[in-house]
Amino acid sequence: MLFDRRVNAKRYPGFIFDKEILLEYNHMSFCGEPIQVETEEEEEELLLKNEKESAVEEEVLSAPPKLVYNSFILRFTRQILEAVVDRWNQHVLIIDRVTPRNWKDEPASKILELCVLHLAMAEISAVGTRHQIVINEAVDLAKRFCDGGAPRIINGCLRTFIKEHTSTEEFRSGESKS
Repeated sequence: MLFDRRVNAKRYPGFIFDKEILLEYNHMSFCGEPIQVETEEEEEELLLKNEKESAVEEEVLSAPPKLVYNSFILRFTRQILEAVVDRWNQHVLIIDRVTPRNWKDEPASKILELCVLHLAMAEISAVGTRHQIVINEAVDLAKRFCDGGAPRIINGCLRTFIKEHTSTEEFRSGESKS
């Protein structure tokens, strides 16, 4: 699996990572409202801050995952990725049913949104994380990485998925009791 190769990849001898920079990375940073600046000094300060944050992110992305993430996070990530792969075809059918028409007409332009839906659906159905938590995380990801209407649509798609998933689970558990 690609994930395992990335986690266990050998690094070139002498390749050094700045552990202090890795510790500066804020895994929970999310973009907020658009920022408006009043002066050129404020603009310059903001650009410098963004460049510094980008350098930290670059270091994090190029570092071995075992240096950046603990073993729990790596196991959890593997579990979710395996669930995405195992349930891909099943979730594609559901996504096709619950997503808006314009997403189906131009799926390449909605690749991030579709990835968020696949991850969220896999985490709910295979990992068993409470759907309220997963939906909030998915909406936060959409706010950070997708266009304006995506968070609302992803929220609606996942709520529809939950209703169907819950009724299917209740049906299955009722079958096993008979």
